[in-house]
Amino acid sequence: MAETTYSEPVIFEEFPKLRGRIPWTPIGDFPTPADECRALAKALGAGSVFIKRDDLSNTQYGGNKVRKLEFLIAHAQKLHFKKLLTLGGIGSNHLLATTIHGKNHGLDTIGCVAPQPVDAHVKKNMLLYAHFGTELHLCPTAASVPATMLEIIATSTVKGEPPYYVPGGGSSAIGVIGYINAAFELKRQIRDGVLPEPDYIYVANGSSGTSSGLTAGCRAAGLKTKVMGVRVADWYMANKFTQAQLATFAAARLRAADSDFPFQVFMPQDMTLRSEFFGGEYGRHTNEGNEAVSLLQEHAGLKLEGVYTGKAAAAMVADARAGKLAGKNALYWHTFSSVDFSDIVNNQDYHDLPDAFHKYFEQPEDM
Repeated sequence: MAETTYSEPVIFEEFPKLRGRIPWTPIGDFPTPADECRALAKALGAGSVFIKRDDLSNTQYGGNKVRKLEFLIAHAQKLHFKKLLTLGGIGSNHLLATTIHGKNHGLDTIGCVAPQPVDAHVKKNMLLYAHFGTELHLCPTAASVPATMLEIIATSTVKGEPPYYVPGGGSSAIGVIGYINAAFELKRQIRDGVLPEPDYIYVANGSSGTSSGLTAGCRAAGLKTKVMGVRVADWYMANKFTQAQLATFAAARLRAADSDFPFQVFMPQDMTLRSEFFGGEYGRHTNEGNEAVSLLQEHAGLKLEGVYTGKAAAAMVADARAGKLAGKNALYWHTFSSVDFSDIVNNQDYHDLPDAFHKYFEQPEDM
């Protein structure tokens, strides 16, 4: 059955008063496929395994940030900002996505980044920052990022060019709306027979926005699906309090725009956050994650990485091996962009980056 490409967010069709009240700009190619993987289900001993292909959300740069940026960039444009300011690790997918899609909408991006363990993927993203023109500021530690950002905001404001602040991962009440909408997209795919209603969704939880949006969206859409957020970041970003707050604030924003939107206050106990696959440090690969990367490559032909998606898949693998997915429908939500930048990366000189970043290419990888 061929799926219809959506010309606007599903929530705008379900709740028409949101149109014009919630700023939105088209970036993604939706709906993303929800593919059944029988070989993976058989290998794991699960009833069924489907993969939600948000890696295909945009042909220039996909992944989960696209859904959030559709609402964040539109909000920045409505307020007449010309620049975006955000943060992350030196290999941040979010910073790269914000740079690329911001540029496509006439917005420059400033990134404040902190060190993380360096692997080939981290180096690739840094080279892509240089190619796409990210204004980079390297902070010595994650704790020092806020002070650097405040300094940038103050200096830019004095010049009459204040930047629009995009939280890490795009996880704000505005960005999270993208994944509330994703849950309604999923409900429509279930209705259309693309897949059965999942018992569990497994998704990486970094800045908590994706899992929060899916949880709030599933509840609002009337789905019984349990969202398994799998922690891949430090506690100050990935915790149940943040999840609950983001889910509540995003749902409240939608309710304020359309009184027909179902609203509930989420408490930390309403959220699920799995921490046993974290590995103790942001960006650090784990044996379980690396095995999951290999398993999905072998049985699903899918490319994962070890910082985010491998850990989310590891939770699904562990639950299946423990017998928890026997007779159950599992959905792995794939959040990593599948776009190949090899040609750009192979021809990009790291010396085009600020001097402070050169050391990451001149020292051994520390994974």
